[in-house]
Amino acid sequence: MLRGRLGKALRKKAAPPGLAPGRAWRQLCDAALSGRGADGEALVEALRAAEGQEASAGLRALCEAPPGVWVVLDRAVRRTWDSRLPQILDPLRLVLESMESDGRRRESAVRALSAERGPHTAYALALRTVDWVPPVREQAVAALLGRLEPDEAVAAVRLLLRLSRRVRAGGALETFRDALTDPAQRRTVRRLAADADPRTRRFGVELALELGEYVRGDLVRTALRDADQVCRHLCAERLLEIDPDQAGRLMWARSAAVRELAVAALPDDVPAARLTAPLADRSRMVRAQARWKLYKRGEPPVDVYRKQLRRCGGATAPNLVAGLAAGLGECGDATDVPLLARLAAVEPHPWESGESGPAWPSAVRRAAVRALGKVAPQEQLPQLLVPLLGDVTPSVAREVLDALVPVASAVPVDVAREALARPEVPVHRAALRLLRASGPWQRVEVDLELAADPRPHVAAEARSDLRAWLRRQIYSRPDPEHLDRINGLIGAAGLPEPVRRHLAFVLR
Repeated sequence: MLRGRLGKALRKKAAPPGLAPGRAWRQLCDAALSGRGADGEALVEALRAAEGQEASAGLRALCEAPPGVWVVLDRAVRRTWDSRLPQILDPLRLVLESMESDGRRRESAVRALSAERGPHTAYALALRTVDWVPPVREQAVAALLGRLEPDEAVAAVRLLLRLSRRVRAGGALETFRDALTDPAQRRTVRRLAADADPRTRRFGVELALELGEYVRGDLVRTALRDADQVCRHLCAERLLEIDPDQAGRLMWARSAAVRELAVAALPDDVPAARLTAPLADRSRMVRAQARWKLYKRGEPPVDVYRKQLRRCGGATAPNLVAGLAAGLGECGDATDVPLLARLAAVEPHPWESGESGPAWPSAVRRAAVRALGKVAPQEQLPQLLVPLLGDVTPSVAREVLDALVPVASAVPVDVAREALARPEVPVHRAALRLLRASGPWQRVEVDLELAADPRPHVAAEARSDLRAWLRRQIYSRPDPEHLDRINGLIGAAGLPEPVRRHLAFVLR
């Protein structure tokens, strides 16, 4: 049963009845992280009221919570200054004393914390390394340098990383980092490199790499499979520094940044055939790096793309064809339109010299449509792309609509409206973008129609777009046909009165 002010604080947050103490503290910590001052003060009130096992549970919850809760707690304790000196300085009271607004109380608490052990002392001392009183800062930094056990070091680094940009931070983080470079702290460095907090883990991985803690197998495993992008990149860089021959292995990594590093590490005279996979990579930056390899030795990559695409058939992997089409769109020209148009076609089509080409999967058609939008002359886009709007695959239809936006005024309105009626949300939104780009009064007309839509989110978005247009546009008078349709739609649109009056003024 929760007692005293802790129970009151939780009742203010509408905690479920019978909530376990551990969950109650976690709920208070999560609420404090929201940034609302009242929630931080509720946490302070509950901590000051806690005793015995409740106090231990509260301190444990603080250590398990995201590090930002300590920064929130530090501010909240100063806002809710308590003039009463605690009679018994248990660990929780000592932590709270180190955050009081009275500098003498903070200094006394830091001296007492220096003699204690545990992650909570490391968190509290790390906070005081940015104290506004120099003697408190100096004592906190000196005490923190003795907190090099794994659990304490992790707590200290978590908070020091978040405080390092403060004016009074000085070199606390760098000083602590220097202490961790001692060979005796290898176990602590390994623990930092495995921490669940991303920033702390990156700090640990970087330090471990500097100290040579990772063998080649560790580097390969992290570069290929790690969940964190920064750690993958750091380990891939170090691996390629010590063994450039690993580039071929890293070209199959899940991370595009690692694959880009691998392509950059390939020798300049690498055969063009070996560059086919990176030239067709799903990532634009990997494709660009592979093209640069060819540019540097005077070989135009567009020739490789054309040659490889003409070799593709029904047995070719769709991802390879899609990547080649995307790459051709990035470096090709108008002469590539027929080749890309065949890739974008929905039905089987003549391919080379009378042979029947395959009906390509949606990933290939989507990439080809995007490439057509880049290389085809704008006057040809409606003729090339409008027939593809009937594609049953939503992602392809959306790509067609987006590619038509630069020539929206040349696209028949009824064709765009047919796409607007499709049930798929991405296609609906892309059709809206196309219609709104086709002219200011077409945009107003579509917004008024959708403002009366029975779907609340569609109607709300249409009204919001109409308000944005009224705020930012320079108005011209619509033609009589548009004017009649717009006047007929205003009544059913359910517009707020100020918006309706503003629109009526514009239409005068």
